[in-house]
Amino acid sequence: MKSFLTLKKTPLIKWGSLPNNTFFEGKLPEGYSLAVCPGEYIVLDVDRHGDINGFSNLPSLIHAELLDTYQYKTKNNGKHYWFKYTGDKVLANKASGQGIDLRVGYKGYVVYYPAKDGDDIRKHVDEIQETSVELNLWLEKLFSYK
Repeated sequence: MKSFLTLKKTPLIKWGSLPNNTFFEGKLPEGYSLAVCPGEYIVLDVDRHGDINGFSNLPSLIHAELLDTYQYKTKNNGKHYWFKYTGDKVLANKASGQGIDLRVGYKGYVVYYPAKDGDDIRKHVDEIQETSVELNLWLEKLFSYK
């Protein structure tokens, strides 16, 4: 995992070159956001934009699991759900076209929307749950390399 500043979702540095376990600390400057590269975790990014509501595309069999893991609301009333993936397929860092995106390992990042200013993602790693077999199958169907 690592974190860095963004301006309008654009990283201020070459974030891929930033060493793992490097974190921005302190108060965010006005107008900037904090991005987090999930590292050993995955982030299920459910969006609402235009006519697409990603929440409508979530299967009911994973709803309880989504409630049990670390999560937070995003700017447009979406959510980021953090998980420790337990499957054995290689997942892609991509959008599904259904208002649901996946950010994987060190290949992608999400904007972090902390509940309060100064809230550090590292304080929440113990809230990140492992994926179930059912969630793995669904994730693999949408996001694994074919």
